[in-house]
Amino acid sequence: MKLDPQVCMQARLSRDSRFDGKFYTAVITTGIYCRPTCPAGPAHEKNVSYYQSAAQAEFNGYQPCKRCKPELSPNQPLPKTIDQALTLITIEPQIQVADLATRLDLSERQLQRLFNDNLGVSPNTFINQKRQINARNLLISSTIAFADVALISGFGSLRSFNDHIKQQYKLTPSQIRQSSKQEKVNHLKLQLAYTGELNWPLMLSFFKARQIPGVEAVSDTYCRTINIDNCVGWIAVSKPDDGNYLSVDIWINDFSRLAEIITRVRKMFDLDCNLNTIRKQLAKHPTLKPIIDAYPGLRLPGCWDIFEFSIRAILGQQISVKAATTLAGRIAEKFSKPITDENSDATFPQGLSILFPPAETLATASFDDIGITNTRQQTLHTWIAFFIANKTLFDNPHDSERFEKTLCELKGIGPWTANYMAMRGLSLPDAFPAADLGIIKALSNKPELRNELKLITAIDDDKQLSAKQILTVAESWRPWRAYAAIYLWQSLSATNN
Repeated sequence: MKLDPQVCMQARLSRDSRFDGKFYTAVITTGIYCRPTCPAGPAHEKNVSYYQSAAQAEFNGYQPCKRCKPELSPNQPLPKTIDQALTLITIEPQIQVADLATRLDLSERQLQRLFNDNLGVSPNTFINQKRQINARNLLISSTIAFADVALISGFGSLRSFNDHIKQQYKLTPSQIRQSSKQEKVNHLKLQLAYTGELNWPLMLSFFKARQIPGVEAVSDTYCRTINIDNCVGWIAVSKPDDGNYLSVDIWINDFSRLAEIITRVRKMFDLDCNLNTIRKQLAKHPTLKPIIDAYPGLRLPGCWDIFEFSIRAILGQQISVKAATTLAGRIAEKFSKPITDENSDATFPQGLSILFPPAETLATASFDDIGITNTRQQTLHTWIAFFIANKTLFDNPHDSERFEKTLCELKGIGPWTANYMAMRGLSLPDAFPAADLGIIKALSNKPELRNELKLITAIDDDKQLSAKQILTVAESWRPWRAYAAIYLWQSLSATNN
């Protein structure tokens, strides 16, 4: 994309916020680059150069403005492949160009052309500059240890980090941190971009109805404690009023797990789905179209941890969401791993106090005094033993039907539980709990749907639809049946309210 200097000049002189992040203004006489909305007095046009990205400006020797902080500009729409590349670079800052090209199914030459056309620099230059920009942001905004800053930013060693920062900014990491008057926090702050709409209030309301006290806290922000092996901490996820990104605050005691945490958050809030494609296909069905039109930006809520979620799913068999949440809260409270003294330097958000117990802890647990039926207790014990012995089953499944078949071989696990785990626990887009009472209720009172079914099979007008009949209708919703389920649940929620 070639920048038009005349358009850029008019945008920066008017401080038009619509151009924020679309280009960067570099002042030759000061060596500083800015957003087009920078409040500083505008430089003469003869002293100005324009760049497509912050990385390009820094590669050409310019330093970020301390007033407008251009390196924090919002992401602007880019071609899908570039978006995917930037996501991979964010999740895996150590990634090399050859690996990036392979992951995107491109040749290195194609990748070079895409980066040069859209960002103004080669992928290798962009990755290196991105590391330096990320490191500087952490230095001026946090008290995170230098070794962790180097790791988070993607540098191979502390020495490499020190050398690159000093060469780029003419200051040591210590000097950059000391020179900043910005209030610093002891945790990491990230922005995770997405494309299309995201209905944040609906996403939050879904999680709020299912939050486990002490483990999760949901207000206008989603907060929870996290425990991945020995990596312990918390996350807080919020949605700014403008911009297609989520703000994520993270405190952990082991930043080597950061890439996994980012991946989990993206899956939990369904940031990588192509919502326009999904809506377009599902809206072809007359039953779903009015619901889809009424709830733009409705996405598929995932989960943080598949084991934690699987316990919730089993507890939710044939009881209400509220009842299942109560039981899950009792299990968490009784068998939780406390936030230990070694993490006392972390300030946990209000409402967070415990870590959900791991499978190994619950394997020998007694659920007698929690209010769970004997049959359900036996199912839990069967499931926990199966989970511990088959953890690889949950790593990268793609086939919801095969997953369902495997799980239904266990006593106490039926199609509803298996599909619900696949749908929300594993984020499989075609999983569909046809036997769910809410879905049956939502579809049984649709006259047009009954008429559609009558063309295929005999149905009784006085009875609710069967799971088999619903599966017949849902064939046209493939491969997005999980999203159809979310829309149907939302239609019921709106009716109940």
